Amino acid sequence: MHSAMGQSFKGVVLLLLMLGAAVLGSVLRPTISVADTLPPISLQAMVPKQFGDWKEDANGSGQVVDPSQQANLSKIYSEILSRVYVNAEGYRIMLSIAYGKNQNRNLQLHRPESCYPSQGFQLLGNEPATLAINGIRVPAVRLKAKLGQRIEPIIYWALVGDKIAATMTEKRLIEVRYAMRGLIPDGMLVRVSSIDTDAAKAYLVQEKFASDLVAAIAPESRSRFAGSVTTAAAPNHQ
Repeated sequence: MHSAMGQSFKGVVLLLLMLGAAVLGSVLRPTISVADTLPPISLQAMVPKQFGDWKEDANGSGQVVDPSQQANLSKIYSEILSRVYVNAEGYRIMLSIAYGKNQNRNLQLHRPESCYPSQGFQLLGNEPATLAINGIRVPAVRLKAKLGQRIEPIIYWALVGDKIAATMTEKRLIEVRYAMRGLIPDGMLVRVSSIDTDAAKAYLVQEKFASDLVAAIAPESRSRFAGSVTTAAAPNHQ
């Protein structure tokens, strides 16, 4: 009963936020792009090809979505980076980062919960997680996708501006706050995944990979990849 009431309350809050965002969008009409006030994003230059125990696998192949959807993606994202990394043990991780300069009602980040099923994957798991990324707590999502015999554990997080948007409610709240200041935020989605039937092991390796990755990014740019939160975090081993 309490669960149903909670879901109902969340639904009402989300509806009010959507209505509020619509009203603010029509009344305030934000015109200043946050991205235009900051140094430009260049994923190829900002994300190192080698860091810690990881280096780019030049023979690997990683994709954000099916190539047939590429035309639509070019309208949503300003940049997409897709690489495969390998460590000394031969473990491979696929990294995908999608950056959109303007996050408004017409241009929104596409989350893996939608992208994977559209490619024929079945989602076997979907749960929130708090990652220890370079000493800060990053709210994220863990997924497990299946296509034939392929099992792909996935971790991802999404940002609106320099704030992590773990849920659609939080995303709307962040957008409303920006709109009230007359600003249009940018957005980024960071996804790491691997082909591994042992999801528990995969999540641990992926979290360490993500932490090493963010630590390797220039300090002045890290908040654009992992948010501006500064709370110390302990590793999540669940």
